[in-house]
Amino acid sequence: MATLLNSPPRLDPSALVRPGRVHRSVYTDAEIFRLEMERIFSRAWIYLAHESEMPAAGDYVRRHIGSRQVILTRDRDGAVHAIPNRCSHRGTTLCAFDRGSAPGGHSCPYHGWNFAADGRLRGVPQRSNYEGVLELGDYDLQPVRVAAYRGFLFGTLDAEAVPLVEFLGHMATSIDDLVDRSPSGEVVCSPHVLRHHYRGNWKLSFENLNDTIHPGFAHSASVVSAKAVAAGLEEGEPLAASLGMMLANGKPIQFFQDLDMVTTPRGHSYIGGHMGASYTADTQSAYAQALIAHHGPDKAARVLGTDRHLMLLYPSSTWHARYQTVRIVRPVRHDLTEIIGYTFRLPGAPEETYRNAVEYCTGANSAASPVIADDLEVYERIMDGNGFDAREWVPMSRGLREDREAVPGLTRSPATSEAFIRNQFAAWADYMGAAA
Repeated sequence: MATLLNSPPRLDPSALVRPGRVHRSVYTDAEIFRLEMERIFSRAWIYLAHESEMPAAGDYVRRHIGSRQVILTRDRDGAVHAIPNRCSHRGTTLCAFDRGSAPGGHSCPYHGWNFAADGRLRGVPQRSNYEGVLELGDYDLQPVRVAAYRGFLFGTLDAEAVPLVEFLGHMATSIDDLVDRSPSGEVVCSPHVLRHHYRGNWKLSFENLNDTIHPGFAHSASVVSAKAVAAGLEEGEPLAASLGMMLANGKPIQFFQDLDMVTTPRGHSYIGGHMGASYTADTQSAYAQALIAHHGPDKAARVLGTDRHLMLLYPSSTWHARYQTVRIVRPVRHDLTEIIGYTFRLPGAPEETYRNAVEYCTGANSAASPVIADDLEVYERIMDGNGFDAREWVPMSRGLREDREAVPGLTRSPATSEAFIRNQFAAWADYMGAAA
């Protein structure tokens, strides 16, 4: 098996995934990572941005599809385009900033080649120098395929990828859940972004966030602290989102066993909600009335009654509708990952709903969070531990025979199961087993 660990590219990468276990090289091998960028991140629909981040013509944001930088720009007609962040002349990146405005197009800082929002080469200084030498029409930037679902923009490099709604499947209902929480039917992305890096493989984050066994162990110290803080609150005082998160981590395992986990094709999943934060009474009443005015009483009740924890939209993002938060999982290297957290305002909702979201995102995505700090240490220790020893296969078999329901497009399991990890690796093997 040492040969398998040292030279996985010589094999079909999907052979690294077996029923109930995976080979540790899927986390530790740089060549496997390179193939993931080629076979997964260039084929799947990757969450990029929200339309509200580019409100005016010429506004742009810089994002990533795997290891490739892309620029999303709104044109004069209001359409959003995505192009590679790379000049077709010498390869210089066009944009150095994460957001801005370029109503005159994107100009290369090296030789001044200028590109329109859709990638067309608009202008070249000293054009006569190229006559009879280069056919400048061949140097347009190839547009990236973009599609939107309820204002959320996704991109793919695969011209033959299934339509976005098919890729989302049942998980579109979690995006609906986020947007439907707005009394105006719209959400607006905050410009304030929370980032952290960790020294570990990108898949470790996806495998952790729906794992309900680890919180009582990995986060035990913060649970003790949160209980002490909660004991000092006045009766009826609402829990802050970060405090509710820490307390939820201390719930007994049986509580999570009783919750449902939902998995769907292409590696997606979510579990039932389990965090105890709430709004003040005045905010709760005003918010409910605003939703009733927009949706009517029946739908407003359904929206407020929906409670899901962290939809994992494989392979690029995690979503928490109740806390108006989306996090992008950005692979940097096989052993380095960036997590980028965005919060959304709900126009027409009380201001407390936004403050609640910001506090949740801070607790869930700041490297200073006592919860996240635990996870980051664990990720690094997993990478260290999988770098030695003769045991090369990692079991993913918890709850293997405990599925509760399996219907086309959806499977339910106990929330303590590792079914969601097995589901991710089924998608991983499908992507990786196909030739580029």
